[in-house]
Amino acid sequence: MAQSDQTVQNATFPSVRIDINDNLAALYSQSSGNSAPAVTVAFQPWIDTSVDPALWKVRNAANNGWITIGSISASSFAVGGTTAIANGGTGETTASAALTALLPSQTGNADKALFTNGTIASWGVIPPGSTVEVFTANNTWTKPGVGTIAYVELWGGGGGGARSTNAGGGGGGAYAFYFARLSDLPSTVSVVVGAGGAGKTGSNGNGANGGMSTFGVFTAGGGGGGTVASAGSGGGGGGGWRTSGAGATQGDGWPDGGISAVGIEGTNPVSASLMGGAGGGPTGYAGGNSIYGGAGGGSRSSSVVLAGGTSTYGGNGGAGGGTGTGAVGGDRGGGGGGGSVAGGNGGRGEVRVYVW
Repeated sequence: MAQSDQTVQNATFPSVRIDINDNLAALYSQSSGNSAPAVTVAFQPWIDTSVDPALWKVRNAANNGWITIGSISASSFAVGGTTAIANGGTGETTASAALTALLPSQTGNADKALFTNGTIASWGVIPPGSTVEVFTANNTWTKPGVGTIAYVELWGGGGGGARSTNAGGGGGGAYAFYFARLSDLPSTVSVVVGAGGAGKTGSNGNGANGGMSTFGVFTAGGGGGGTVASAGSGGGGGGGWRTSGAGATQGDGWPDGGISAVGIEGTNPVSASLMGGAGGGPTGYAGGNSIYGGAGGGSRSSSVVLAGGTSTYGGNGGAGGGTGTGAVGGDRGGGGGGGSVAGGNGGRGEVRVYVW
């Protein structure tokens, strides 16, 4: 480390030689030292060793102050100060301020992402993937601000099982799906989830019909309640259809409750398909099976437990009660089983709304 007065004095040879070497040492060591050189000129370098790591400074053009270029340690160099964006920097001294300096204005752009058109970067809303809302009780659906297509699925409630020594199982609730342009739907839609029909308790009698599920004007009917009949002469609740399976033939069958029926309907701009629930088991038979709608409940006959039907996408039917109570139908429209002590309740319906 060395500093000098930057002047070679007029003197004899040994003194001049020492003076030249002092000036060269100061030049080679960047005038390093714990304090600034006493004599300075514009753009003169100085390494300030009074701190650790040392600071590399340069005298400004007016020769009245020092500009810090960076810091120098035993093994590294770090740039000090700021670098303008035009020169490849950010013009800032903190990471947050540097990011703000580089990005388009963030004001008023909360929850948005950075997009580019290939030339200019700007903020925009990320297009959502498909979203789904599942309703298991009555509620109100609010239309989202983004999306193009709405797909609605509905299951009606399953019918309740009858109570008797010859108790039929409840019918399965219907399944329906609807496609609609999101722009054709109102801002809010009332959603009704069909309740499962109550299984008969107390005295002998028929189970209650399952409730109809609705999404605005879109509907899926509930399954019919199981009925009391003589063995081998009926008694299973009708499978759900548009409104109710009670007294309907859709979804009914003999024996074993029958599989669900299928219907297709369409009204522009809505495309729809309706699959009836499976019929409940008549006395002495198992409940009907279904693919999309609810399956039918099994009946009660003597002490034999007759199985409820199964459904791939809807609720399974409850088993018949034998000498006891019929089993409850599965959620999404399974029919309740018939029983000698009490009929099983039908499973509740459901409404799902997908938007993309």
